[in-house]
Parts: sequence; structure tokens; C-alpha cells
Amino acid sequence: MAHYRAIAAAGAAIAGLIKERYPRAEFGNALVVDTVQASAVEKGLAGEGFGICLWRVTVNGQRRARGPRLDAFGNRFKPSLPLDLSFLVIPHATSAERQARMLGWVMRALEDAGPLTAAQLNFYLAESDIFAPDEDVDLVCDPLALADYLSLWDRFKQLPPAANYLMRMLLIDSLDGVSDGPPVTTREFVVGVRAS
Repeated sequence: MAHYRAIAAAGAAIAGLIKERYPRAEFGNALVVDTVQASAVEKGLAGEGFGICLWRVTVNGQRRARGPRLDAFGNRFKPSLPLDLSFLVIPHATSAERQARMLGWVMRALEDAGPLTAAQLNFYLAESDIFAPDEDVDLVCDPLALADYLSLWDRFKQLPPAANYLMRMLLIDSLDGVSDGPPVTTREFVVGVRAS
């Protein structure tokens, strides 16, 4: 069951994976990897490192007919809310060459990471029960349409080269129960009688 804290856990997981995997021999130990707000991107990210900026959240439209969610005890809850999260992974460095190296490395590393498991998603925040053990999410590089790029460049005047990643089908579960009355156990069919 993914709590409402799942969005924060998703950003923290991307930042944590980058922190753990970046090649310290090439980039050194001083890289800063953190989730950032759009206002920080607008001002320009200082130093060397990676900024992870959540810039768009949409409801996934592929899963239309969602029934109630059942827990392990058979309790029924309102359907989960399926979200797609768009993250900009922004390398920032003192030179263009170093920035390009960092961008190439991070794109390859995130591609190698594959789908993020519940253990990875739960690891980087204080709460370790945000995602159920059987939950995972896809993290894919998602090239933007030209209109989206123009919109981003209009908003972020200081935006260095960055990659957009889409985390698909992150389910936010409801804690509101659903009860329709007792289950139907028998049916009666009457032959030859018109229903009025």
C-alpha cells in the first residue's frame, strides 16, 4: 500500500540511487545530489552535483476502470490513484565538458537501475513502510515534446542540459473503506412472471 508519502519517496529514491552509484574516482566525493524545487533551478544550481526536480504530476489515463482495492484481510478500500511523475535530472558543474560527462553517466546509470522495487523506494526516507513489498514502479527516460521543452526553457532561464524521467503508475492508496452491504449469497429466479 503506497501512502501519500510515495511522491516524496520517489524523488528521494532517484537521488539516493545516484548518490550510491556515481563513480567517485572520476567525479570526486564532493558531488551534491539532492531533490530541488523549481525555484532553485530558476536561480541556477551552485557547485557540482545533480538536482532532481519534480516538475509535473499527472494522473495515468491507461487504467480507467479501477475497482476497489483489497487488503490482506479482505477489507475493501476506494481505488488507488495512479500517478505519473516527471522528474528533471539536472547535472550542474563548473565546466561544460564535466557537465556532459555527468549527464551521460547518470542517464546510463538510471537505465541500468531498471524498475525501482519497494525496497529501493522505502530505503531513503525515515518511514520504511510506504510501499508494500510487492510494489514497484517503472522509471524511464521520457523525451519531451517540443512544446514542453519550450515551456521549460521559458520558465527556467538557467536550465542546463537535463534529462526528463517518467515514473509510471505510482499508486497512491486510499484509506477510506468501501462497504456496500452484505454479500449476495443466493438468487431467486421466477419463471413466467413479468417484472414491473
